Amino acid sequence: MRRIDRVFVAALVVAGCLCVVGVACAGVYKWRDASGNLHFSDTPPPNAPGAVRGDVHEMALSTGFADAKVSNKTPIANSQRNSGPSITLDNFTLRLGAGSGDDVTIGRAFSGKDCSRSTDVQWNEGVVDLKGKVAETMVGERFRNFGYAFVGGESSGAAALADLHLDAELVAMKLDLCDSIHMGSQFGPGSRAYVKVRWTLKGDANAEPLFRGTSAGAFDAWRPGGGSKGTILKALGSATDNLLGDRAFVDALMDERSSSALPAAVANFNLAVTYGNGSGNFRVDSEKLLRSAVTVKTSHGHGSGVLIDPAGFALTNAHVVGSDAQVRVMLDDKMVDARVVRTDKHADVALLQFDPQGRPAAVFARGEPHPGDPLYVVGTPLDLNLSHTVTQGILSAVREVKGARLYQTDAAVNPGNSGGPVFNEAGELVALTVSGLFNADGASLNVNYLIPVARALTAVGVAGG
Repeated sequence: MRRIDRVFVAALVVAGCLCVVGVACAGVYKWRDASGNLHFSDTPPPNAPGAVRGDVHEMALSTGFADAKVSNKTPIANSQRNSGPSITLDNFTLRLGAGSGDDVTIGRAFSGKDCSRSTDVQWNEGVVDLKGKVAETMVGERFRNFGYAFVGGESSGAAALADLHLDAELVAMKLDLCDSIHMGSQFGPGSRAYVKVRWTLKGDANAEPLFRGTSAGAFDAWRPGGGSKGTILKALGSATDNLLGDRAFVDALMDERSSSALPAAVANFNLAVTYGNGSGNFRVDSEKLLRSAVTVKTSHGHGSGVLIDPAGFALTNAHVVGSDAQVRVMLDDKMVDARVVRTDKHADVALLQFDPQGRPAAVFARGEPHPGDPLYVVGTPLDLNLSHTVTQGILSAVREVKGARLYQTDAAVNPGNSGGPVFNEAGELVALTVSGLFNADGASLNVNYLIPVARALTAVGVAGG
């Protein structure tokens, strides 16, 4: 058994997942349509009994193949370049085989004169997370090349505020390699690849899909000196181009653009918002302050919130409520119904109204915190039984993320904290939790983002009284 890990380290940054053995090879279908366009797919050609069928290594490649692309779709560029909805890739997985340890033949590795000897290339790692790897970077580059506002990777704060959320599964992959291709007097290594990706687009990570579909891509470097580095990545780029050439996908983007555009200005309404004078103390007043924090239960999970008016108005994140018009708010051990009054998806803020049953409202800070100032994050991380959890940190920095002014803190934040209050040392409300960075095990990395309360109030049309 010969390992060829370095090919994929270069292509997908997934080491140790490929081996070469002498078993049967998986197939790819090849045919030309009525217009003479060349196609490749892992399913039979539709209504084409005379189409050419064969394994990858049996394909007769002509010099013109290098310019051919699966389905040959032209990407539809964003007419308003770098504007419209922002898009992020939430999940990107390679899903070959039912589970880890299942061997899946994905192509052939050739050697010898004229590539006369061959063995199979196998994938034996099942499902692998490609999020944050170079494959995600390739997808982002293709979106940006055609004018779409793709955010991700280094822009984690912006990704949390993105308008659109994309999931990708690499469900099929074919690869041919040869260490010595001869053409005339020239010889050298070459390769060719095919991929198929299943895409899901959502307006909210927990909402119903706006689009579900697949696209395929191929790249041919089957020539002396064509090499093997990046072949699969280039096939993935082709698949992404074909997604952007799918009218149904682009229409989903356009529909979301019109529905998620900033709403027309609405008149502010006055609430009994109270501002402090800096004389309080979070530790001394913590029992009262924690009663202003609430847990928001929705149709798809839970988040946190904070009461800002004793009449029952509370703030949370728009991504917490999603498309729900009604949610439930947990007050101690009792659930009460709450109405979603207003949302601003771009600011990621929602205003709720419910019966607070005598609970006190938070007091707002008049000024902003400074880097190094202590902060106290309150919320319901991970589980409903963990309500009113407090974590402490500092204001690490003030960031501009996709045009939004956010606070960065090292205070621990976990899923479920979203929308919860953040207090300063005087026990005054300064921000709402909005997002955090996590490792592969789901643990907080203590690089977390907060929405300043002044921006949150403006977003939902609240004027302080």
